[in-house]
Amino acid sequence: MRIACLHVPQFALQCLTRIDPSLRGAPVAVVSVSGAGASGARPAIDTGARAALYAPVVQACSRAAWSLGIRLGMTATSANATAPGELRVVTADVSLERETIRALADALLGVSTIVDVGGRVGAGGAHLAMYCEVPSKTRGTSYGDRLLEVVETLGLTGRIGIADDRFTAWVAAAHGGLPSDEQGVVSVPRGGSAAFLAPMPLSLLAITPEVQHMLEALGVRTLGEFAALPAPSVARPLEADYQALARGDSGTGLRPYAPEAPIREEAVLTAHHGGGAAIATLADRISLRLAGRGRGAARIEVTVSGSEGEHVIPVTAAMAGLSAMSTTSAFGLQVLESAPVIAEALGKALGDELSSAWRLRAAVTAEAVAGEEVAGVPAVAQAPIDVLGVVLGTTGALGTWQLTSPTAIGHSASVLRSERRDAHRRTRHGKQDRRHRAQVELAQPRLFADRK
Repeated sequence: MRIACLHVPQFALQCLTRIDPSLRGAPVAVVSVSGAGASGARPAIDTGARAALYAPVVQACSRAAWSLGIRLGMTATSANATAPGELRVVTADVSLERETIRALADALLGVSTIVDVGGRVGAGGAHLAMYCEVPSKTRGTSYGDRLLEVVETLGLTGRIGIADDRFTAWVAAAHGGLPSDEQGVVSVPRGGSAAFLAPMPLSLLAITPEVQHMLEALGVRTLGEFAALPAPSVARPLEADYQALARGDSGTGLRPYAPEAPIREEAVLTAHHGGGAAIATLADRISLRLAGRGRGAARIEVTVSGSEGEHVIPVTAAMAGLSAMSTTSAFGLQVLESAPVIAEALGKALGDELSSAWRLRAAVTAEAVAGEEVAGVPAVAQAPIDVLGVVLGTTGALGTWQLTSPTAIGHSASVLRSERRDAHRRTRHGKQDRRHRAQVELAQPRLFADRK
């Protein structure tokens, strides 16, 4: 089993540039929410040193901002003072970052059976690392190129590292190529993790600065030198065994991702990115995520923000007059799957609304599995149960959801009923036992009291 790591640098900034193309190439600094600390909680009183502690700081910045002297960890005030009148300061959007992670995970499901959302890495969590399983009998470089195409369609840039274990794959993605390369693929040969990691600096491990300085004073500066040290006398779990990481033995365990929220995409309309380009972008990204989930869109709601405020426009295949071009689900519903069909449906539904719009938000509020009908039997006749058992309305869904077959629905319901009866019977017996013990405890003193 091989592991592929997707490393997305300056993740907070890329989350904003993927929906607002006007930010690309400009000197931009993304700062944290004003008045919030590392945990997101706001202090009761922001005065004096406490206000300085919770001041917004730079979480990510563009190359143009870096050339002006902007650095991660700067306060927003210092960043503005460093480049007065040239720097564009924007606030980080936590909900947008969460949705971008979902978008990446949904899209990667189309090219891998297991996707791990990973987490934030780097100083201050400025970057994102995600992992997925490389399909068998697939060349690492060609698979990495496919991943880069998926990432580019979503409006992001990243680097791909492929190796036998998670840690080596991340090192290959984040530090394997040239620092100036915004995207690329680094594939570590099979069995070559230890040799690849050997010249890497010791600072890649999460060792405390005190221990790292002590090791450097002893001449241990690379992962290869650290791995050659004698093994510790006390056994430790793999997560804490830094020598195992340095040897390339970090394991291949992945936490499978399952979609748990509706698909949401948005785009900002600019002079160079008009309504037609925004619709095409939304259609490509929605189609890519639907393909990863293995579903089609039965209903899409588009929120149009313009000079006249915001209003929601529902979009279905029937409303857009695209029933002949759409795909029929197993329950006779028309679903939108391909990017051209989704783009045409959005364009017909929006119409003249694009002339005054400056922002579009699209949400897939109902999904369905597309499939062929059984010959001679209408699709609706095959499903005597409620259509909502298979077509999922995901608006406002918070928990993990999945589509369930009619037979599984009946079986699960019978199992739940039997479990409830068993639990009730056990509870009733328990009450009888407690009542019997109470009667015995009350009767025993009276029996022994009559004896002399």
